[in-house]
Amino acid sequence: MSEQLDLPPERMRELGYQVVDLVVDHLTGLREQPVRTLATPAELRDVLTEPVPEQPADPGALVEFLAREVLPRSLRLGHPGCLAFIPSAGNFLGVLGDLLASGFNVSPGAWPVGAGPAAVELVTARWLAALLGLPEGAGGVFTPGGTLANLTALAAARDDRLGADTTGGVLYCSDQTHPAVLRACHVLGLRQEQVRILPEMTPRAVRVEVHADRAAGLRPFLVLANAGTTATGAVDPLPGLAALCREERLWLHVDGAHGAAAALTDRGREVLRGLAAADSVVIDPHKWLFQPYEIGCVLVRDPEVLRRAFTIDRFRAHGDYLAISRPAGAETNLSDHGVQFTTEARALKLWLSLKGFGVAAFRAAIDRGLDHAEHVARRVADSPDLDLVTGPSLGIVCLRHRAGGDDVQAAICREINESGHTLVATTTVDGALALRLCTINPRTTEADLDRVLAAIERAGRTASRARAAAER
Repeated sequence: MSEQLDLPPERMRELGYQVVDLVVDHLTGLREQPVRTLATPAELRDVLTEPVPEQPADPGALVEFLAREVLPRSLRLGHPGCLAFIPSAGNFLGVLGDLLASGFNVSPGAWPVGAGPAAVELVTARWLAALLGLPEGAGGVFTPGGTLANLTALAAARDDRLGADTTGGVLYCSDQTHPAVLRACHVLGLRQEQVRILPEMTPRAVRVEVHADRAAGLRPFLVLANAGTTATGAVDPLPGLAALCREERLWLHVDGAHGAAAALTDRGREVLRGLAAADSVVIDPHKWLFQPYEIGCVLVRDPEVLRRAFTIDRFRAHGDYLAISRPAGAETNLSDHGVQFTTEARALKLWLSLKGFGVAAFRAAIDRGLDHAEHVARRVADSPDLDLVTGPSLGIVCLRHRAGGDDVQAAICREINESGHTLVATTTVDGALALRLCTINPRTTEADLDRVLAAIERAGRTASRARAAAER
């Protein structure tokens, strides 16, 4: 490599130690940091308007600048007080896996190009499938996240059930379906009238729609079920939907980006009964398996379905320069099983984490998140000021303060989040605003949860008095 794009070995080591020290300090000092640091475009003007850097600068100073001025100006999703969104706690072995993947710059897409990383991805996907209860032979591919994982599953299902002519294809989903999944439908070219969004996802309701669509000459092909919605942790009736799909010859796809990981535990697997009957399942390890961003995964009962949908042989034009990268015999080209050709070795971090900590540690951490949601629900039930709205369901609890309506709940959320120590979210349940807590971060303690609930009680009383004063 040209000297202009290289560094001496000792300088590389110095910079590596500098970065590792920063990461370790960040991970071990999360509790002492604010849960988020907001910044306006004006405050980031120096970054936004910086000219093209024609000449070199000191890399160590640049790393310090990023650590001081850029990276802290964000939400710390691994902070023990981050109870909004779906927290992403991360772990240091996952960080090392990402470092190795980037440092060695390997890609598992083609077996002749990255046989070792491909083998790790194949076995890690098989582990995930087994942990979720899918049958032997199931497998899949890793993606940047749930959006592309769902897109991959829907495209494979469409090809498998509708063939080359997709005219009249219809799928069925809940009104709680994540927007990313609906966007995947849009990317696939499914028109609005081809996506039936149902207010209730019961087998009976779906069956009525399927029969009506077939009578109208349409071609139902897929039921899209939720295993842990991001808003409330709700789970669609998977056993009944699985039976319906078998009877009606429909593909059952389960979006478990958040909730599927709960199947590692006994009580989570009970909540997710029927998951093992799915034709495809999406899980995001960067959520409840505590991996750094980005890593999603689509798992299928029959990986051959993915190969038929995405093999490069379907899309070859005239050039054949990729012949050198084609697999032979028992080899697998993962680029034949998904949307991407060249991919980073995402599975290395999950493989390293599962091997380094052991699955039992992940199972205990998931159980801890479930315990904490149940703790919140008990505390709410004992409170004279709070009402339980939904949950606990897969680590998510929704509640309301009795002091008032949506304006009071919104005011509580603002006050809590402005404290800098805790971040909660709101969601709409049955047309009313509720406060939403997601308790899956293993760094969060019961004491943290007690503090935020006490703060919600206080903020509700304050908001109620303020409203009363304004009305006088």
